[in-house]
Amino acid sequence: MIHNIKDDNSLTNACDIIRSGGIIIYPTDTIYGFGVDATNPKAIRQLNILKKRKQVYSIIVNSNNMLYKYANVSRDGQDAINKYFPGPFTMIFNRKESNLSDLIYLNFETIGIRIPDHKFPNEIVKYLDRPIVTTSVNVHNNKPLYDLKEIKNKFNKINIFYDDNIKKKSLGSTIIDFSKKSKTILRKGDGNYIA
Repeated sequence: MIHNIKDDNSLTNACDIIRSGGIIIYPTDTIYGFGVDATNPKAIRQLNILKKRKQVYSIIVNSNNMLYKYANVSRDGQDAINKYFPGPFTMIFNRKESNLSDLIYLNFETIGIRIPDHKFPNEIVKYLDRPIVTTSVNVHNNKPLYDLKEIKNKFNKINIFYDDNIKKKSLGSTIIDFSKKSKTILRKGDGNYIA
C-alpha cells in the first residue's frame, strides 16, 4: 500500500505498522529506508529475510537525549553531533546496554546512529518513543533503490510512505566512526564533514 506522508493519517499508520511488528519503507534526508522497531527481534528477523542477509543495523533517534541512551560518546563525537545532527550522517559510537535487540549489533560493541534532517522518520521515533532501524531499500548485493516505481515493483507487499521531495541522486549518508581514539570516515555520502 502506498501512502503520501502529507496525508493526515500517514504518521499514525506508519507507527501502527511498526508497533505491530511490521516493516515500512519511509523517506529520509538521503534515500528511502526500510524501518522496523529496533527493540523487536521478530521484526528484525523479518527484515533480515527481506534483505536476504543478517547484518548490523543503524538506528534512527529523534534527539540527542535519546542518542545518549544508546551510545557512549567521545568529545569529538559530541562536537560532531552538535554540528551535524540532524543531517545526512551516520555516526558510529561504542554502544551502551539498552533495550535494543541484539540483532541490531550482532557481536559488535558499536552502534550506528542517525538523526536525519527529515520530519517524518523523526516523528515516528518520537511517537513510538523508541528507535527504528534504518537500512537502504534493497536486497543484499543489489544497489539501493531510489525510484518509487522500482520500489513499488520490487517490494509491493511492504507499506510505502513516500515523499515527493526526496532526492533522486543521493549517495546515502556519510558514515563516521567515533568508536576509537581517532575518528574515521568510512563512507563519503551526502554529508560534507569537516573536522
